[in-house]
Amino acid sequence: MKKYLLPIILFICGAGMFAFTSFTSGSVDDLEVKIENTPVVMPACYKVYANPDALSGRYFLFKMLITNKGSRPVRNIRAMYEIPKFIEETEIGKINVLNPGQSVVVACYPVFNDDIINKTTSSKEKTKIKLATSGGDREEEFGFEMKGRNEFLYTCVNPEEIRSYRDMFDNDPLIACYVTPEDPIIKYYTQQMQQKVLKGETAAVTNDPKEAVRLLMGVYQATYLSGMVYSGTSGVPSKFDDLQSMVQSLRLPREVVTGNTGLCIELSILYASVLMAAGLDPVIFLIPGHAYPGIVFQGQYYAIEATMIGGEGMGGRQDAQAAIQKGMKQLEEFIQAAQMGDERYSLINIRDMIAQQITPMELKDDQFLREKVEKIAAGWENGALANDVQTSFANNGGGGNTGGGNTGGGNEGGGGGNSGGMAAYSGNVSFNYPAQWSRRNNPAAQYLPQLIHSFQPADNLASIQVYQVQGAASPNQAMQIIQQQLYPTGQEVQFQPAGSAGGYEIFNGITYSSNGSFQWQAFMKRAGGGVAGVIMGAGAGGEHYNNILNQVKSSIR
Repeated sequence: MKKYLLPIILFICGAGMFAFTSFTSGSVDDLEVKIENTPVVMPACYKVYANPDALSGRYFLFKMLITNKGSRPVRNIRAMYEIPKFIEETEIGKINVLNPGQSVVVACYPVFNDDIINKTTSSKEKTKIKLATSGGDREEEFGFEMKGRNEFLYTCVNPEEIRSYRDMFDNDPLIACYVTPEDPIIKYYTQQMQQKVLKGETAAVTNDPKEAVRLLMGVYQATYLSGMVYSGTSGVPSKFDDLQSMVQSLRLPREVVTGNTGLCIELSILYASVLMAAGLDPVIFLIPGHAYPGIVFQGQYYAIEATMIGGEGMGGRQDAQAAIQKGMKQLEEFIQAAQMGDERYSLINIRDMIAQQITPMELKDDQFLREKVEKIAAGWENGALANDVQTSFANNGGGGNTGGGNTGGGNEGGGGGNSGGMAAYSGNVSFNYPAQWSRRNNPAAQYLPQLIHSFQPADNLASIQVYQVQGAASPNQAMQIIQQQLYPTGQEVQFQPAGSAGGYEIFNGITYSSNGSFQWQAFMKRAGGGVAGVIMGAGAGGEHYNNILNQVKSSIR
């Protein structure tokens, strides 16, 4: 009898514990679930959706707020999801105990297979969510639209919530996903262009701006010699009625090359792909109804009008020299409009987007397309770009004295100035900033990890800082966390509320340190599982930056 006594005792104890746990634990019915989901998934951006670090986690499939509305703890909650045909059931969160009144946010960043970029048509899909607990299971689901690879949606903002022009182009950073410098076909195209159009001697970009500009013109020359045509009079949507009106089919750079035609935005993406493959830093300039490509080199901007190859609505074909002159004239107008705070004028710096984890799609080699590139390149043999092309644009803005030359680094603007144009920063907070200001990522990671990006002029007398304060329940609490983090470093932070605007709570503040005082203004809002915001200001001697900082403030969205 004794040998059975211990198992019997253990069984009784286990049954008792099970009964006690079941009696004291809540059920899945006690949970309130609120789901925020994206209405559209774009296959070309599949790497962004999978990355919680991309633009501070902005592009999730869904976020789920789970709240225990019952009177007992709910234990062992497992959150899972699946997208039939695309992603099998996958666990995305585990919560050991959720006490009464507590809430938790579970975010889903879906990992799609690389072959999702083979999807060429749009379809309606479903996401199925399961919450498995010790008190039973629960299922939720929502529908979304899965676009084809070439379809790009310029905004996911609900039409009723559109408040500004930039809201209509909220997804502009994702254009970088279509820039494919690592595509084997684009690499091969770039090599052919360097060898046959530039004759190899300028294939490697040095510190000479002339070679950089000549390479930019070389891309134009290649499209010109190929007989490529501009295929539309408007390449960027200019009107907004509903989400569908903001969808555009974008050919990939390899498709523009082999199809020998492209819209202005498609040509700009092709240029950006080739220029990056050749080692330059490409940008895409966006203006109302139009886009054109360029580069930033040694702090200066250069642009070219890619559509002057001719086509529908164009008055004939123009050579590379005319195209670069037109582009630089447009750049001058762009800089003037951006400096006036016109939010319709923005640029996409491709390397900047990649630094924010906006990663291009991966494409496989294709022998058939390589052969097409060879046939196209065969027509370039007798059309090499001359070595004496004009590459000086002293009177045309970005390539001469503006944006890195004598203005904004010399006698005008005080070591940074207000010239050089504005670039766009997009994330949980979005704004325009002086393009020539230097950017640093995680500049104070050891003692202030909440500071994720900073922008400063050459003299460091002003700054724009982007914060993501995870876990903060309110903007005021986020400010307190920043204050506490800085105190051990000898920096005393004082701040006070100064109202609200555009969904942001505003704070005026001053920081005292051994280097003196620094006055600033903060714009903070709930976002990304905490509080996100931007803090900007100028120190003693930096008063001349106040005008440009006011432009930055007016662009916050």
